[in-house]
Amino acid sequence: MQISIIPGKLHRKRFFRRAVCVFIWICIWQLVSFILDQQLLIPQPLNVFKAFGTLICERSFWVLSALTISRILIGFFLALFVGVILAILTSASSLAYDFFYPAISIIKATPVASFIILALFWFSTGNVPIFIAFLMVLPVIWANVLQGIRNTDPKLIEMGKIFRFSRIKVYIHIYIPSIMPYFKAAFTTGLGLAWKAGVAAEVIGRPALSIGNKLAEAKIYLESEMLFAWTIVVVIISILLENVLVGIVNLLNDRYGRL
Repeated sequence: MQISIIPGKLHRKRFFRRAVCVFIWICIWQLVSFILDQQLLIPQPLNVFKAFGTLICERSFWVLSALTISRILIGFFLALFVGVILAILTSASSLAYDFFYPAISIIKATPVASFIILALFWFSTGNVPIFIAFLMVLPVIWANVLQGIRNTDPKLIEMGKIFRFSRIKVYIHIYIPSIMPYFKAAFTTGLGLAWKAGVAAEVIGRPALSIGNKLAEAKIYLESEMLFAWTIVVVIISILLENVLVGIVNLLNDRYGRL
């Protein structure tokens, strides 16, 4: 009984501590807004929360939020799939590694704004966030999964050969447990990159129904409260996505990372 109670107490204590920290930051925000007395620069938290409340009561808010999320997740999962395939291919062939490495290096070194501007020439504005999310996540997935494959214990692979494991069993019981920690780190990092880069692509490309377009409109029309409110929306969705999707990956890690 005592064992089950302690984690609950620790969880409540951590939640309370974080809530207090958030409250302190809101107070600092209010203080800075009061000292500056420039609502255009730093609006008061109460006005921002009122604007946020107005937003979530509108049907269009849920529609464009869903569209933004879907665009970015499509790009993210495409990068996830292609990155894993590339990692397997380049780990098996040094020629494939030499061929793809320059392209991956260029993607990593080029500023995201440059790719967004180029993508606006190549795609419709609605597809630009998908492409940008894909492009920003691909190197992260590829590098981490490749490292996981290369760091697989050769003794375990040799043991699999001794016990005459089939190729599928070798992947399931040896490679996947070795790769999962690297995959989890890449998934978490890549999700954050996809979200930030995707929203940035929407701000520049301005698809009609998108969070990025609303951020751009708030900036153009000097609606500071709405700009802050939409920024809060971006942060909340990012946190929710990370908790849900990374939680799923944690379950997979518990299942396949300990075989």
